[in-house]
Amino acid sequence: MSLFLATCQGIGLAVAAGTFAGASGRRGLVGVLLAVPAAIGAAILFAVSLSNRDHPAWPGVFLGIIIAVLAYGVVSAVVAGAQARARGTSTVVLIVAVVAVILAVVTIFVEPVGLLALLALLWLASARRRRAQEKHEGLRVLR
Repeated sequence: MSLFLATCQGIGLAVAAGTFAGASGRRGLVGVLLAVPAAIGAAILFAVSLSNRDHPAWPGVFLGIIIAVLAYGVVSAVVAGAQARARGTSTVVLIVAVVAVILAVVTIFVEPVGLLALLALLWLASARRRRAQEKHEGLRVLR
């Protein structure tokens, strides 16, 4: 199997691990306690994806950690915002967790989906950042 497909599979599994942990929408110490196992799991899954196809596994460890932490940060911020707007219990957590599991399963069989998931995650992070900058664009302090 090619290195490209093995890398795509590892990316998808890392995104799924970070997304699953980020589905809680938790920040602070609890968030760190959720993000660390997700990053470790993503590192292992990415390394296994590479080594199963006779490629060096060590790049998967670093990339898995980075991608999972990125996914956790973006997804937990989105879920926390959705929960705040819902003012109470919402099914957003369950929906995001199920999407993460589906992403992991689909990525195992259709490897390039992992790369598409990473691109979608990066687009979401960029859109959120742009929207946050526009929110305060017209505000000035007048003295």
